Amino acid sequence: MQKQICSALLLMAAFILTTVTACKKDNDNPPSDTTLESATQALRSQQLMATSFGIALRGAAEADGLVSQEVDDRCGSLTISPLDPAVFPKVITVDFGTGCTDNDGKFKSGKVTLTFGKIWEPGNEVTLEYDNYTEDGAKLTGKFALQNQSTPDAAIVTVLAQGIKAADAAGNTLDYDAVQTFTQTAGHATPLNGNDDVFAITGSIQTVLTNGETVNWTIQTPLVKANTCFWVSAGTGVLDINGLPVAVDYGDGTCDNKANVTVNGQVYQITL
Repeated sequence: MQKQICSALLLMAAFILTTVTACKKDNDNPPSDTTLESATQALRSQQLMATSFGIALRGAAEADGLVSQEVDDRCGSLTISPLDPAVFPKVITVDFGTGCTDNDGKFKSGKVTLTFGKIWEPGNEVTLEYDNYTEDGAKLTGKFALQNQSTPDAAIVTVLAQGIKAADAAGNTLDYDAVQTFTQTAGHATPLNGNDDVFAITGSIQTVLTNGETVNWTIQTPLVKANTCFWVSAGTGVLDINGLPVAVDYGDGTCDNKANVTVNGQVYQITL
């Protein structure tokens, strides 16, 4: 059970949706007002959730000795203390140095520090904090907590974002708090084959944009994330922007970086 949960979650992290750059609007379908811009900015927080989720699971799997080829092609180095495999809690530092391009395509620099117990056992927790860490030019600060709530039938991890902030060189900022749960929906019967694993994401995020505007994001139908795709391929939710409901649809299961956003009855496609 221990290696089954860790293997599934690590493989999920290897393909997880990640970016800290702003979403952009397709030029062939321009919005009629600034609401679409607020929506695309707010959806960055959903992507950032998965970024740190993947880093935390990488560290946990390393501590548990589940080193595989999926880990070896990542940039950065890991240190762990104490080295005694029987002693917990442990502190792991993932050091990206002055910068390198990770296997998810993101340029990362600085460090991430993780403190955790036996995360592969239900009831245990990992905390993650940034140390002068940047991703694609945006500096991240704040703290994540990952709680293992797995059952004998599925790997389940609840992720809590506490005061996360992203700030880029252009002065754009994104602040958010969130509670989301990643639940395995396929692949549990084949723990050594991560290619058939699929996860459902549920929960909500409250985001404050650069202009001080607060946007609430609530998932309605679980977001679908397969290990064989970097992107969320399905699922829906609603953004509440100053009382205006903005519907978001990630698609029909096709692996791509597109999502449809509906504003005042008009549908726009965005690129994540």
